Amino acid sequence: MTKYFYSNVKGIVITQILFAVLSAVGLYIAFDANWLILSLLVYFVSGCLGITVTYHRYLTHKSFKMPQWCIYLFSFFGAMGGTGSTLGWLSVHRTHHKYSDKDGDPHSPHNAGWKIIFGKYNYNFNPMDAKSVLRDKFHVTLHRYYYLIFVIWGLALFAIDPYLGLYGFIIPVTLQTWISNVTNWANHSTGYTNFNTSDNSKNTWWISALNWGDGWHNNHHARPGSYTFQHKWWEIDISAYAIRLICLLSGTTNTIKTFNQK
Repeated sequence: MTKYFYSNVKGIVITQILFAVLSAVGLYIAFDANWLILSLLVYFVSGCLGITVTYHRYLTHKSFKMPQWCIYLFSFFGAMGGTGSTLGWLSVHRTHHKYSDKDGDPHSPHNAGWKIIFGKYNYNFNPMDAKSVLRDKFHVTLHRYYYLIFVIWGLALFAIDPYLGLYGFIIPVTLQTWISNVTNWANHSTGYTNFNTSDNSKNTWWISALNWGDGWHNNHHARPGSYTFQHKWWEIDISAYAIRLICLLSGTTNTIKTFNQK
């Protein structure tokens, strides 16, 4: 399974650059403001519901509970954002918390500098870092055949309508891959702190506006088990609001871990 993971990490860099070029060319040839709204909506589904809510706060940190169909659906949407499978993402992020800004941190700017914006990872894959999903056939299959599924999904959207392929796939993937890697740099390079932690995690308002609340990173490292990264009233956390709504609609509000629960 290791080789599949490495194809994910290296593939993210290729995807990031290739899709940026395709987005620029596509927007130049076929710009449409109405279709661009679809790109932002898809980025919300893949970035907020997929990566931030499901990959990060549910699967990695178990800060709340939601129905199984939501887990699978949002995991799929997150994967189609181009930043890897659930299994690969969990492995990297749990290792990041374990060795934050120290030797062994997969994407610390204090180890790799600005190069992590271009996918400069330093990580030796250990499946046990994601053992909570290793027995789930859905997540293992999504990991093993990640790029095959990714390509089929993109081709299917283009087959339906080229504009759907551009604005519903190419542009959202570009947003997801670039913002994710910029997040890895910004969250440990620029901003302020509310808590004294053992790392260089920062709260960065502008990246939080782009990644649905994950920019309040110092708050998160101080309380990694919390469903919300908001500490001060003005630290808006869109993903936390989405989690509240999901839990309200599914009747699982009693499972939410508050900011005071590590």
